Amino acid sequence: MPDNTDEELSDNQKNTQSKKTSEKIISAKDKEAISQNQENENMEIHHHPDLHHKPKKWKEYFLEFLMIFLAVTLGFFAEDLREHVNDNAKEKEFMTALIDDLKSDTSRYQQVINEIKVLIPALDSSYINIKEGSRFNYTLLGKWQFSINQMNVEYRPGLATIQQMKSSGNLRLIKNKEVEKQILDYEAFAKGKLERGNDYIHAAVVKVYAMEDALCDYTNFRKADLGQTVNSNDTTNYPEYNMPILDKDILKQNEFANSFISYKASITNYRATANEAKENASYLIKLINKEYHFE
Repeated sequence: MPDNTDEELSDNQKNTQSKKTSEKIISAKDKEAISQNQENENMEIHHHPDLHHKPKKWKEYFLEFLMIFLAVTLGFFAEDLREHVNDNAKEKEFMTALIDDLKSDTSRYQQVINEIKVLIPALDSSYINIKEGSRFNYTLLGKWQFSINQMNVEYRPGLATIQQMKSSGNLRLIKNKEVEKQILDYEAFAKGKLERGNDYIHAAVVKVYAMEDALCDYTNFRKADLGQTVNSNDTTNYPEYNMPILDKDILKQNEFANSFISYKASITNYRATANEAKENASYLIKLINKEYHFE
């Protein structure tokens, strides 16, 4: 009898432990199932948002368009303003350089005019010197020849700034059309009338030198100090070298004498042209200074 009781107790204890273990297993499975269900619900909520938005009002669309339009417009105006400022600065740079060129030109024109004043009487004297050869013992006197041989009254303006503006397309930067017109007129005058005057002088000088080469003895000319600076305002210190005339043919001497008169005619006309060019350059300087407030 006792043995049976012990066995029953043992069986009851085993059953009780088995129930508890089963309950624990069931409880863990329930918790896992509940947790999985919550995760699924959360995933369903995450992957299925509500796509039904309220439509925007037309005012909102208009405001967005207006903001974009203003941003683009302001960007355009800013770029345009930047280019305008750069163009103004570049325009003034060109005008400053042009004034420097014109000042150099006017100075050179005046120098040419001064030298022509010295050359004209020297050429007159040389004409008489050759025309009346026996009076001067058939000798070309150096006191008149030095200025003729040393002075070069041809002047061709470089027009560097004007050429640069034209070649680079920056002539468009000049807003004042009168300034632009005067610049182009000055260039045309320099390349036209002034250049033709230079060509006439060059041809006349070549003729004088050719006659000297053909008819004169250069022994004294070779010994003369020709390296000194020529001062058109002071002819007293010019070195004198006399060149004997070897060919006394009357026709050749007449041609020689006439070459001095041709030279005189070319520089006399050129003096008026150089003075006109100087006035044009001076006027253009004043016009630019007034327009750009450089003075």
